[in-house]
Amino acid sequence: MKLFRMGVLNVTPNSFSDGGEFFNPDQIQSRLQFLSQFEVIDIGAESTAPMNSSIDFQTEWQRWQLVLPHFKEIKTTLSVDSYHPETIFEILKYFKDHKLSQKLIWNDVSGKFDEYVQEFLKSGHDYVFCHNLAPQRSLAGRHMDHCRPELELMDYFIQKKHPQIIFDPCLGFSKTYEQNWWIIDHFGELARQVGHDRWLLGFSRKSFLRKKFGTSENEKLDDIHQVVLEKALSGFEGELWVRSHRPELI
Repeated sequence: MKLFRMGVLNVTPNSFSDGGEFFNPDQIQSRLQFLSQFEVIDIGAESTAPMNSSIDFQTEWQRWQLVLPHFKEIKTTLSVDSYHPETIFEILKYFKDHKLSQKLIWNDVSGKFDEYVQEFLKSGHDYVFCHNLAPQRSLAGRHMDHCRPELELMDYFIQKKHPQIIFDPCLGFSKTYEQNWWIIDHFGELARQVGHDRWLLGFSRKSFLRKKFGTSENEKLDDIHQVVLEKALSGFEGELWVRSHRPELI
């Protein structure tokens, strides 16, 4: 098994776990320097927590201006956490214009495998395909309005196998409390049945952890990282990317 740690930088005022914590140039630079020691830096400029309103591409792209100037200093793989195709293609253009050579990942929480994804895959970079049942890209943040009694993860993933694709069951998105824990308890089995060896798990500071462990304190939630990860890794073989606000604890 190969394990990759994906540290999080949220350039947002309202993210569920760290809204506003990294929202000025000095904080961003410091956070990026710290995260550069890990395998991947996942950067998002919009909170998809269901209590927040969606933002348009222009607003998201304005926030990305706080981060882009630092890309030249970073050699770490960069992950763009966005469901706006305009954002990822602008960043691809930025990479080309500035002759950047880092590996790039589009971490697309929309769950829409459409023409934008097909075009992005031609770039040779990696793509994260997420389980989100919201019917449109613009409604990606309304995922909790679209839970189903059955997960149907096999049918969802199995037709999308591709060497550049990383599958993400997207814990906390379009899922009940019980479904989130079912995925963690059966993650190794799920990966084997789908028959794909590249996966991402993001459980850091999610609400289903808060409910199970009876705490809303981030520090206490971070302390149980390893417990949850070891549970999920039972029987798993392949490549796993773990998205975390505290990657140093993995």
